[in-house]
Amino acid sequence: MKNKIVLAIFGAFSLVACGPGPGSSPQENGSERAAHALETTPQYDSAGVISAVDGSILTLDHDGASGANLPPGRNDFVAFADVLSEAPLEPGSRVAFKFRRNDEGLELTELKAR
Repeated sequence: MKNKIVLAIFGAFSLVACGPGPGSSPQENGSERAAHALETTPQYDSAGVISAVDGSILTLDHDGASGANLPPGRNDFVAFADVLSEAPLEPGSRVAFKFRRNDEGLELTELKAR
């Protein structure tokens, strides 16, 4: 009986000691991949007029961006607080902006008065 307990404790310590190994932390690798994806995702420039603001969603009537295959028209863009904090947010404001495409749609990376 004592042998089984000793073997069980030894086995538990062996498994704990194995671990994932150096440099293979899933948290680090995931955040590094996300940062790299943002750095390599192209940004596009355009200009337009704010049509509506609903929380972090801006609806813009814009000139389009041929590089992004985005024809002129009206689209919703997600904008985070750092972009919104320095921008005019009233409907009718003329703006210049930079954006990128991501899995969720269009994301503003810069927005300023024109």
